[in-house]
Amino acid sequence: MSTKPGTNRTPVILAVVGVLVVAVLAAVLGVVFTVGHDDKDDDSDNAKGSNAAKTAIRDIDPATLPAAVQADGTIRVGNPSAPVTVTVFEDFRCPFCKRFETGFGPLLADYAEAGKIRVDYHIASFLDGKLGGTGSVKAANAARCSVDAGKFAAYHAVLFENQPEESEDGYTAARLLDLAGQVPGLRGEAFDACVNTDANAAWVTAAESAFESSGVSATPAVAVDGKILDGGNSAMRSPDNLRELLDQRLENPGSGKAALGQEPKVPSAG
Repeated sequence: MSTKPGTNRTPVILAVVGVLVVAVLAAVLGVVFTVGHDDKDDDSDNAKGSNAAKTAIRDIDPATLPAAVQADGTIRVGNPSAPVTVTVFEDFRCPFCKRFETGFGPLLADYAEAGKIRVDYHIASFLDGKLGGTGSVKAANAARCSVDAGKFAAYHAVLFENQPEESEDGYTAARLLDLAGQVPGLRGEAFDACVNTDANAAWVTAAESAFESSGVSATPAVAVDGKILDGGNSAMRSPDNLRELLDQRLENPGSGKAALGQEPKVPSAG
């Protein structure tokens, strides 16, 4: 997990992904971020049978997902009328955010495309201050530029798929434009100028300020219907667990493990 300034950046990310078995923690003594199945969830043949019976997550082309900037500065992907809101706090230089997007991104895309959820991305850029450089800020600016071009979801996926090493300030303007070439229809005079001139610098600053005031201490962090999935919530252990939570919310609004979370403070980012 990547923690914002002023916090202890111990690489055990219990606050977001839940508690794994003590033996694993003792053996690893480092970063643990589980995006597969939790063995505890599969102790019985019945549990295994239940998991096997689940409908496969659909492979959605992110280019088909609409996105728009909201009044609070988040970037919303999916139908604005979707009944459940998932908020993702992330920094493009955060390696654990990449792991989250790799493991959980397909589920979010599937449910967003189906109209079940809307995903609000809260883009932070604090890692520049911790690691040096401007990669987080420039990537956030470019991501915001891609919204205007109607290509945010696809570009968002490309940025994480090609994330440089955390210590490497690899998101330069030239690299961001090169990666944009992987998204059909994104490159153009307006987008290129937006990236090269840091046209959304004010938005990036406001989004980071809102993140610092939100009460969220690290990335990635996820909220469901306004409540952060804290360390006691199993939904971050695996996509199956998160899907179970989302299905509970869809079937019975107000239910599910999300009730264990806390409501973040999210001021307007302008």
